[in-house]
Amino acid sequence: MIIVTKTLEYKSEKYLEFKDITEDVEKIVEETKVEEGQVLVYSPHTTMSVVVNEKEKGICNDFARVLDKLIPQKEYYEHNDLSKRTENLVCEPGASDCLNGHSHCQHMLMTTSETVPIIEGKMMLGMWQRIFAVELDCARKRRVVVQIIGK
Repeated sequence: MIIVTKTLEYKSEKYLEFKDITEDVEKIVEETKVEEGQVLVYSPHTTMSVVVNEKEKGICNDFARVLDKLIPQKEYYEHNDLSKRTENLVCEPGASDCLNGHSHCQHMLMTTSETVPIIEGKMMLGMWQRIFAVELDCARKRRVVVQIIGK
């Protein structure tokens, strides 16, 4: 049994960006030479999600629109109210990059990680399935942890 952990680094470009990271994860799986096991793809961020879905521009745009309609940026969020918020402040009062209550709420409807089986050295994704890192906040540097367990 082996366990291999790698970190991928990206720079997201925009709010509700769906970044296809499937090939980067496949490369790590191939490098490990694991024949049977699983790969965990995990976001250590509270405003970026990891999902498996179809890579098709329409569905990504549709989901972004639905998510923004359910939890719009322009609503009131206590997280953004710096007259009330006293915890986990890492920005100056008035700085807009802290005003991301919508991003945190959207993340709670999504997943932090996905686990994909590895069989005969390949990830067992369906015909149309891809792994996405979904940016729920503004453009910024991001990390994705990939952990492979198997033999």
